[in-house]
Amino acid sequence: MAAGVGPDVARTRINRYEKGVNECDLRTAQRLAEALEMPLAAFFANDDDLQDLIILYSKLPTFEQQLLLSYFKKFLHRRNKKEVDPK
Repeated sequence: MAAGVGPDVARTRINRYEKGVNECDLRTAQRLAEALEMPLAAFFANDDDLQDLIILYSKLPTFEQQLLLSYFKKFLHRRNKKEVDPK
């Protein structure tokens, strides 16, 4: 396996991480993320939708990431403004 352990060991280890039996250190988590070709931050998302957003965002070119981030910031700013001053 690309994370530096054999498939049987990796399966058991990952299962224990998922069940909370063992905790994964940051270095191991980074190696797993690289092996799975996903961003490290996706491991720490607190729900599936956030994890999906992180993964999808990471697949975009930098310019498109910046555009999307700018859009979300403007969207939230307008939404928050309407909540404070509904006209």
